Amino acid sequence: MEREKKDNSRNLYIGIGSNLNNPIHQLNIAIEYLSKIDFSHNMKIASFYESPPMGPLDQNNYINTAVMFSSSESPEDILITLKDIESSMGRKKNSIRWSERTIDLDIILLGDLVYESDSLTIPHMYAHERAFVLFPLLDLNPDIFIPKKGFAKDLVKDCLYRNIKKIENNERFEI
Repeated sequence: MEREKKDNSRNLYIGIGSNLNNPIHQLNIAIEYLSKIDFSHNMKIASFYESPPMGPLDQNNYINTAVMFSSSESPEDILITLKDIESSMGRKKNSIRWSERTIDLDIILLGDLVYESDSLTIPHMYAHERAFVLFPLLDLNPDIFIPKKGFAKDLVKDCLYRNIKKIENNERFEI
């Protein structure tokens, strides 16, 4: 007798950012990579947003977005996949915090999971403070809740780094 499979999938929200080498193009490449991984099902893509850098000011503005899809993978397996994509796209480790980068992929949320390890914190520890994270999340789900922090639509009113602009008619990758 065959056992019934239990669906452990949750909505995975990944933040994507770049400020080097044609950032819109870099985001589109990352989205294409994400659309081809085994565990990305029913992907939704947020609008793209431009914002000034948080770190050193002698760098280009960032372009950010987020994607959401259903996944049953473990947080650590997802992180490994994201790091592999970053590496494939030429991301180099830099000792300067918040320095410029070709691509940055972060797990923002995995359903209502609260998770912490040496290498990963879910929800992302600064998501509730950053408009460039919250606005794309709200595009994907206007009622999104960040565990231990609150509803994104409330958090965005008081978040830091609010100088953000939606990019209209961008050349987004469509799946």
